Amino acid sequence: MTTRAQGRKKSDFVAKTTVEAGGYLDYVVNGTNYKISYDNFVSGLGVTGSIVQDGAVTGAAILDTQGTVNNIRNLENGSGIIANVSPENGVILAHNFSQDATGAPIFLNTTADSPTFASLVAGNGIGITSTDSYVTIAQVGVAEYANVTMHGNSDETVITSTATAVKVAGTFIVGDEAGYTGDTTGRITHTGNTARHIVNAVVSMTVTSGTNHQVSLYIAKNGSVIQSSKTTTTTSSGLYRSLATFVNIILDDGDYVELFVRNESTTDNIVVLDAVIGAF
Repeated sequence: MTTRAQGRKKSDFVAKTTVEAGGYLDYVVNGTNYKISYDNFVSGLGVTGSIVQDGAVTGAAILDTQGTVNNIRNLENGSGIIANVSPENGVILAHNFSQDATGAPIFLNTTADSPTFASLVAGNGIGITSTDSYVTIAQVGVAEYANVTMHGNSDETVITSTATAVKVAGTFIVGDEAGYTGDTTGRITHTGNTARHIVNAVVSMTVTSGTNHQVSLYIAKNGSVIQSSKTTTTTSSGLYRSLATFVNIILDDGDYVELFVRNESTTDNIVVLDAVIGAF
């Protein structure tokens, strides 16, 4: 039988909306008629399955189905969000926040895949409460106090110059404390937030020899005497005199206060028999 590939007339086709199993399509190349099975035709086109939307119907659709033309939407920048094409031709979605360089940062490791928002931690005298929409930072009442005492002391405070006050010698007893740390040398160190504090002191002292010595008491901050805290009396060997003083000063975390004394008359040593220094 001779296969005729030319001169055939095509007409009177029955309309169909689908291709039946085993069906063929015909086509012409350079005047020659050919046929191809529908399965091979679809395979040659590289078309399999269908493209449909997926995911929650309330979401923003990337595929915009519009009848015969389906649009793929562009990703646009939003508030705090930026979209870019990667070197591998993918789409990168990233945060687009900026952080001020002043003060302690709240938004940490901004270049990491998962940046961190720092938590706020309450400090001494500071309270923090949070709700669904805001954070409240408020000052709270925190008692700060400390005292160190010395009784019946016989250690001599060595005086090398009538112009210089020196720290009181002796072993102190540390009392109750909060917001401060005391030690046995008579030092009280502030351990809280910067604030104004009152420091007061009372001592009983004498000189090791001589008569009519002018002696003074001071409160010192970080090893430097506070001149406005000076109180003075006159004493002789074996005669104990009492002096009291106080200051109202700003103390940062780590600042400390101590008792200093001075013999303004001679370099005879001083003995501070009893002493109390407190801060609050």
